[in-house]
Amino acid sequence: MALQTDDPVVAFKLAMLDRALPAESAVVFGDVWRVDGGYTVACADRGCQRVLLVDGLETPAWQQERLQRPQIDFLKGDFSNPLFMASFDDRFDVGVAFDILLHQPAMLGTLHLLLAKAERRFCVVQPMLEEQDQPGSLVYLPGNAAGRELYPLETPSPEVKVLDPLEVNHSNWIWGMTPSFLTTALQGEGFRLAAEETLGPLPNPRWTWWGAVYEREQETPPGHWSTHRTTPGLWLERW
Repeated sequence: MALQTDDPVVAFKLAMLDRALPAESAVVFGDVWRVDGGYTVACADRGCQRVLLVDGLETPAWQQERLQRPQIDFLKGDFSNPLFMASFDDRFDVGVAFDILLHQPAMLGTLHLLLAKAERRFCVVQPMLEEQDQPGSLVYLPGNAAGRELYPLETPSPEVKVLDPLEVNHSNWIWGMTPSFLTTALQGEGFRLAAEETLGPLPNPRWTWWGAVYEREQETPPGHWSTHRTTPGLWLERW
């Protein structure tokens, strides 16, 4: 299914993608639901010689698109699973994550796995919660007592489960993320904010469509949580 480029949100995502390109290669995470790999195809159409889509979903429309472009590959699996992500050792110039971070129960771990595949840049577009009193805020939505104040849409939707503490899974909206939180989290992964833009509010004006491109400045910093493992011998007082 071709992207509806007259949709302002689609046009906004493509514009942010253009700010992360050109590139020789790209990896796109979670690009099947409702768009059938549309942004993966957009990377190929914009000159990427190698594009990989990683998603746990698959549709006939996506497979038809893929077959028409030999530079596109597909891995079906859970990109929040460290064992699955370790099963392929490739790195790509650009990583693309549209509308997926809000749905990750193990969000910091998933973010680390995605960024490990991005050699140079990381492009993200998603609904963002307004900045809170404390910079770097991340709001957990399931069971949140604020209720409708945090619900992003105009009316409750059977598809968009936001506040149910028994529905904490990839299909539901788990996090109210602020731009300052994501930028600080990526700084801890070795990335700096290179560009950001806001499209406009969702039905709840506390939420906006927000996009950014981050540039890698260094590999995973040595003090990162992922580098600390079980101590092989007796503990020494150096950490």
